[in-house]
Amino acid sequence: MRLIRSITEQKLSWFIRFLLGTSLLLIIGLSYSYHTINKELVYFSEKVNRTQKVITALKETSSGLYEVTFLTNSYLFLKDTTYINKSLAALDRLPSIVRNLDTLASDNASQKKRIDTLEDELKKFYKQYAILLRPGSYKTDPAGFNTAYKTTTRDVVTIRKLLSEITGTENKLLTNQEQSRDNYSRQIFRYNWIIMLVAIIFLSSAFILLDRELSRNKLYRVELENKIENLNRSNSELEQFAYVASHDMQEPLRKIRSFADRIIIKYRNEISEDVYQMLTRIDSSSQRMQSLINDLLAFSRTVNAGSKPKKVNLSNLLADAKANLSEMIQEYKAVIHSEVLPVVEVYPSQIVQLFQNLLSNSIKYRKQEQRPVIRLTHRVVEGDIIPNVTPAHRDIQFHKIKIMDNGIGFRKEFADKIFVIFQRLHDRNKFEGTGIGLAICKRVVSNHNGYIFAESTEGEGASFSIYLPAESLLQ
Repeated sequence: MRLIRSITEQKLSWFIRFLLGTSLLLIIGLSYSYHTINKELVYFSEKVNRTQKVITALKETSSGLYEVTFLTNSYLFLKDTTYINKSLAALDRLPSIVRNLDTLASDNASQKKRIDTLEDELKKFYKQYAILLRPGSYKTDPAGFNTAYKTTTRDVVTIRKLLSEITGTENKLLTNQEQSRDNYSRQIFRYNWIIMLVAIIFLSSAFILLDRELSRNKLYRVELENKIENLNRSNSELEQFAYVASHDMQEPLRKIRSFADRIIIKYRNEISEDVYQMLTRIDSSSQRMQSLINDLLAFSRTVNAGSKPKKVNLSNLLADAKANLSEMIQEYKAVIHSEVLPVVEVYPSQIVQLFQNLLSNSIKYRKQEQRPVIRLTHRVVEGDIIPNVTPAHRDIQFHKIKIMDNGIGFRKEFADKIFVIFQRLHDRNKFEGTGIGLAICKRVVSNHNGYIFAESTEGEGASFSIYLPAESLLQ
C-alpha cells in the first residue's frame, strides 16, 4: 500500500511539475509573440501617424500654392499692389512646408525622389513669380512678363500634378498601414484573451490537483497521527514492560539463584550428584535468563532516545567505546585502526553502544590462530547509492563508516538474519551471548535515520557499513 501510494504521489508530483512547466513555456511563448505583435502594432501606428503628417503637409503645400496663385491673379486683374505683399508672404511660407515634407518622407525613397522633383519645380516657380510680382513689370517689360506668366502657369500645373501623385501614393500607403495596424490591434486583443485563458486553465488545473493533494495529505496526516498515537501507546507499554522486567521479573530470578546457591552450600554433602547437577543447571539457566532480560532492557532503551542529539566527533565516541572494552581488547591483543571520523549530530550514548557492540562482536568472532585486526574507514556518499534507500533520502549525502575485521565471518545468506533480535548463527556453548547485540545496532542506526548492512564470506572476516545522514534529520 505504501509503495503504491509512493508511486502515485511521484506520478502526481511529476504531472504537476509538467503542468506548471508546460504552462510556463506556453505563457513565455505567448508573451514573446505578444511582444512581437505589439512591436509591429507600435511600428505601424507610428507609420500611420507619419503618413498622416505627410498628407497634412501635402495639403498645406497645395493650399499655399493655391493662395499664392489666387493673390497673384488678384493683383494682375485688379492692379492692386496690396496683393503683392500678401502673395509674397504666402510664397515665403512654402519652402518651410516643403522642407518639413521632405523630412517626413525621408524613409520612402520613391516619395523622397518625387518631393525632390517638387522642390526643384518650386524653385523655378519662385524665380518666375518674382518677375510677375515686380511692380509695373507688365508695363515696363511686357514680353518678359508674358513669358513669366506662361511659364508659371505651366509650373503650377506640373506642381499640382506632382502633389496629386505624391498624395495618391501616401493615401495608398496610409490605407495599407491602417489595415496592418488594425490587424495587429485585433491580434493583440486575441492574444490578451488567449494568454488569460491559458493562465486560467493551467492555474485551475494546478489548483484542482493541489487541492486533491492537500486533501490526500490531510487523510495521510490523520493516518500518521493515528499511527503515532499507536506507536506512543506501544512505547508506553514497552516502558511498562521494561519496568516490570527490571524489577518484578528479576526479583524472582534472584531468589531462585539465591535459594539454589544456599541449598548447594548448606546441603552439598547430603545431596546426590544428580541433585547437585540439577541445582547447578537451575543456577546457570537463571543466570542466562537474567542476561536475556538485561539485554532486552538494553534493546528497549534504544527505542526512545532518552536525550537530546548533540554534534560530536565520532572519533571521540569510538575512543569511549574502546575504553569500555579495554579489558577485552587487552586480553585478545586486538588491533583497531581508524581513519578520522566526522563530526555528526547524534545521540552520543547510542553511538557509543553501536561502536561497542560492533567491536566486541568482531573480537568475539575472531579466528583462534590470529590476532583480531579491526579497521574503520570513512567517506561521504550520495544517498542514491544506498541499497533500498527511501525516496526521501535519495538526494541527501551520508557519512559511510565501514568496520572490517579478519574474523571467522559468516555465510552471505545470513547478512539480514544477524540483525533480527535473539537470532544466533552459532552454538551458545561455543560463543556466549544472547543474539541481541546487532539488533541493538540496527535500532540505533534507525534512530538516526540511517542504514546498516553486513557483508561477509565465511572464513574471510566480516564488514559492517553504517550510513548516517551528513545533515542532521533528528528533531
